[in-house]
Amino acid sequence: MRLNSTNLKQVGGGKIVKQGDSASLFEYKLLDEDHKPVEELNGTDAKITLYNASGKVSIDTSVTNSGITFKLAKPLPIGLYTVEVVAGGYVFPSDRRTTLEVTQSADEYTSSELLDLVKNDVKAEIDKYIAEHPNGPQTEELPDLTTLYNLAKI
Repeated sequence: MRLNSTNLKQVGGGKIVKQGDSASLFEYKLLDEDHKPVEELNGTDAKITLYNASGKVSIDTSVTNSGITFKLAKPLPIGLYTVEVVAGGYVFPSDRRTTLEVTQSADEYTSSELLDLVKNDVKAEIDKYIAEHPNGPQTEELPDLTTLYNLAKI
């Protein structure tokens, strides 16, 4: 039997939300491989990421009572999002089973009203590469900048 080393259990808010709903509160518990709360993370910062093939959005929060809560501040594009939480060096869950589905509401949202999903920033990617390779091209071959640019568009 294969067990996840970290687990994320939704305890509030449902798994489906209408596009534009900014009042629903989503709550998840951070659990270990035995499905017991990870108490040592209380008070630490946490980063919630909702992502799919179209992009991702991140929400910063903190761990309280071995869990996290959040609301969707802006409308997300319709689709199924995987929920991932990073706290204290752990990534919850170890699998991709925790999802949140955004469905069409009666109101139509124009693309300008939709939250811009985070896209890689070319400058940030280049700065990150330079920071990780302080000795410059003398020790390593430079990557194809076209590839970095194309990855940044994803």
